Amino acid sequence: MDNYSIPAQTRIGHIHLKVADLDRSLGFYRDLLGFELTQMYGDQAAFISAGGYHHHIGLNTWNSKNAPLSTYPME
Repeated sequence: MDNYSIPAQTRIGHIHLKVADLDRSLGFYRDLLGFELTQMYGDQAAFISAGGYHHHIGLNTWNSKNAPLSTYPME
């Protein structure tokens, strides 16, 4: 899937996800699913959206940095 992006008319609730690895999570949500990165909060959080909204999904490592990865690999 090259150059895919979430359609602008996509509607999703405003959610925050605890993630263990911010770069890996951006690789999935931004690079694979096509969400747009709208803001970074240092190396602790990223905010992504579809269609130019300020953010639909917040990804943060505040309480989950380096937690064990899921038993379901993303590769």
